[in-house]
This record gives sequence, structure tokens and C-alpha cells, in this order.
Amino acid sequence: MTPAALKNELINSKIQVIELDKSGIIISSEDTFLNFPVKKSITSIHPFFEGIQTLLSGITDTLKFPCVNIQNEPTLLILDIDIVPNDGGFLLVLFDFTDHYKESHPLVQEKNESAIQKHKLAFERNLLVAKEEFKNNFLAHLNHEIRNPLNNLMGFMEILSSSKLNYEQKETLNVMQKTGMHLKVLMDDLLDISKIERGVTNVKHVNFNLGHIINNLQNHFGLKYSKSGVALEFNIAKDVPTKLIGDPVRVNQILFNLLENAFRNTSEGAIQVLVSLKDKVGKDKKAFINFNISDTGVGIPEHQIDEVFDSYFQLELNKIKPVGQGLGLKIVKDLTGLLNGNIQVASKEQEGTSFNITIPFEIRDVREKRKSVPKGSGIVLSKRILIIEDEEINQMLFMKTFINNEKGYQLEMAQNGDHAFELLNNKKYDAIILKRTLTDMDALEFIEKLRSNPNELIATMPVLMASGSTMLDEQERLLSAGATAFLPKPYTKRELFKILEKVIQN
Repeated sequence: MTPAALKNELINSKIQVIELDKSGIIISSEDTFLNFPVKKSITSIHPFFEGIQTLLSGITDTLKFPCVNIQNEPTLLILDIDIVPNDGGFLLVLFDFTDHYKESHPLVQEKNESAIQKHKLAFERNLLVAKEEFKNNFLAHLNHEIRNPLNNLMGFMEILSSSKLNYEQKETLNVMQKTGMHLKVLMDDLLDISKIERGVTNVKHVNFNLGHIINNLQNHFGLKYSKSGVALEFNIAKDVPTKLIGDPVRVNQILFNLLENAFRNTSEGAIQVLVSLKDKVGKDKKAFINFNISDTGVGIPEHQIDEVFDSYFQLELNKIKPVGQGLGLKIVKDLTGLLNGNIQVASKEQEGTSFNITIPFEIRDVREKRKSVPKGSGIVLSKRILIIEDEEINQMLFMKTFINNEKGYQLEMAQNGDHAFELLNNKKYDAIILKRTLTDMDALEFIEKLRSNPNELIATMPVLMASGSTMLDEQERLLSAGATAFLPKPYTKRELFKILEKVIQN
């Protein structure tokens, strides 16, 4: 086929056909839009054709090159190029699609950008999920790793407090116990923030006395900051109902953090707590109670008022000593919202700060009768408790906690899961205290093995999980597997015996 015959078969007018010999020398060309001098090698026309020449000897069928950019001063040509074998030589067919590519480029670019944006959003979403998962795993691990040694620390301090100490030793121990409780509060705040963000925090709806919470706070902070030179004043309006239904733990947590924050930012003057009734609705069955905590401390600059509830926010005085309690104020705002309340803050630099919180409660019927409890015989029946614990320090703490206890609990220790089943097969126990991970199995494996035991007494044995992991999903997994109750660390002797009594009775 001659170049002219091939050209006549092609519809598009923007076509140029060049005839080449087998070595790439130009035999003929009509030069429609590119100049191909006869008897010249195609390598002299453009660098693109240098690569083509090396391919000529191996071409047996049409070879296509789409979207080739060739500069033809002063314009840029965008060509599709075909190489067609022809009578011992080749035909070089150039299709000029410059206009087509330029017109379609914006559409292609827009499509590409849309796809990129879509993938970017998906990537960012996956990244956020990964970050959240990493944060939760980190918090769970950190929470567990800190609570276990903290439980031992506070447990031995509690035992030490019941021993014979002189005045100076008691004062030192008192400071240590308060420091331990402060660490526990910080861990609880950190964990609560994570729970609230994930939407897994439960709000209790129980009877409580508001007066007891206020009295406990007054005693705690009055003693803790008795030497600070800052006066602490509580004032409860007479019309405020104190017998309420709500979540006393969260209310105490909110007020505790606000008072702690006030003392941290106040070096002189006074801190006032005013409790008043804002409103009653539904024939006095619901009360909106207002808590105002004000101080005469350093105050907050106006431009930072909106930031005080952010995590880790701290004020700076003279760029030297940071003050404030970021986690504490963050948890205050989150918990207030969780209780369907609202919070406001007002402040002036060097004059003080005022936090105003309103929380709704149900009013308890003051006429409800207390159930009478029949008096017992005074005889304490011994209860045998099996504790599975392999760490020496934890074993020592349990031994000292249970020695001469008024409940009559008798303690036996198993080193691991297999040892525990060996003891269970030979002795009768009233309850098991189990940790999360044993040397030969974890708690889930142990509970599953226990509940499937052919001996009914063993299979129905109450199991108290005592663990440093306080993540809600972890607790639910263990309780669903068959644990009777869950006791988070750190705990006091009173808390341990109280829940253990319930476990045995149930």
C-alpha cells in the first residue's frame, strides 16, 4: 500500500504519512504539519524518533504510540503515532489530536482531582479511625499498667495506717495517701474523657444525699488546704432539696475538680461554694440545682476564656509557673453535659474566676420508709476465698489485707490457673478472686474452663475480677464470659470486702 492510498482511506484530515526504508531513512513525506526531509534519518527530526529507530528491526505488526508530545515551534503538537510494516520498509502515520487532548484534558484533570479528593477523604477517615484505636489501646494499656502498682502502693499505705505510728509518721503517711488518691483521680479523669468521647459512659440513677457530698468536700479540702491561707466557705440555700436521685459519683467528681482548680489558681483570699435552687418543675419532682464555685485567684484573660475547657489547657504567669488543670476542667464540662446540665465561666485577670453549673435532679420522696434489717446471732461463719496470684508483692498485700479480718474470710493462694483447679477439686471454696492475666492462661480462658466444669459446685463458683483495666468493653467482655463482678484497681480494703460479700451472697 502506497502512502497516498493509505491516506485516502483515513477520514481525519489532520494526518501525515511518512514512508521509511528498513533502516529509518525518509523516502517520502507530504509534510502536513511536520517537516520530514527526504533521505534524512528520522532520528534527526525529534528525540522521540531516536527510540523508534532501534525498534524498527523487530516490528512485524502495527506498533502504536498514543499521546506523544512533540514541540513544533511555536506550538506543541500532541500526536498518536503508528508504525506500519510496508514492502520491506515502514509507514510512519502521525495523527494530530492536539485539539482533542487539550479539550479533554480539563475534564480528565477534574475527574482525577475528584478521585484524588475521594481517596484523600477515605484516607483521612481511616487515619482518624486508626488514631482513635491507637489512643484507646494506649489508654487501656497505660491505665492497666499504672493502676496495678498504684493498687499495691495504696494498699500497703492503708495497712500501714492501722499500725502504731508516731505523729510525724502519721502526717507523712497522710500526705502519701492524698498523693495516691490524686493520682487515682487523674487516672479516672483521663479514662472518663476517653469513654465520653467514645459514647460509652453510663450515668447512674440512684438515691443519694447532696448534703453528704458537700460535707465530704468541705472536710477534704478544709483539711488539705488548711495551711494555704485561703478561706473556704460553703453556703447551701435552705430551699435546696438534699434527698435526690441522680449520679452522686459524677456530681462529686465535677465539684472536686472545680475546687481543686480553684485552689491551684488562688494564693490568697477566699473560695466560695454557693448551692441554690434555680427551679422546680412537675409538682416539685424535678429540681434544677445551681452550683457556683468562685475564687479570688489569678483569673483568666478574656481571649482565653473559650479555651479553659480544652484538654491540657494551662495559664502561664510570667512565663515561669503554669497554673490551671486542663484535664480537670475538660472532664467537668464533659460530665456536666452528660448529666444534661450546663456550665458557664466568668473571670477577670487578678480578680478571680467563677464557674456556674446547673444540673437537673429528681427529688426523692422524703417519706419513704427504711427497710428493717433483722438482727443476726452475732456468729460470723468463715468463708474460704481462693485467690489466684503469682506476683509476690500482690500475694503479700492480700495476706496482710485478709489477716484478722472481721468478716471471717479465710484465704488460700493459687499460683496459676492449673494450680487453682487442683485446689478446687480437693477443697470447697465460697468465691474466687481472679486477675486478668495468669502465667498459664488469661482470665477469659479460666472462666470458660470453670463454667464448663462437670462439677456443679465448681462451675457455679462466684468469680470476682480484680483488675487494673477499667475500660468498659473489657469489663463487659469478662462479665459476659461468666465473671460474677468486677472490681477496678486501685481499691480499698472496705471496697474489696463489700463487693466480695455481695458476690458470695448472690
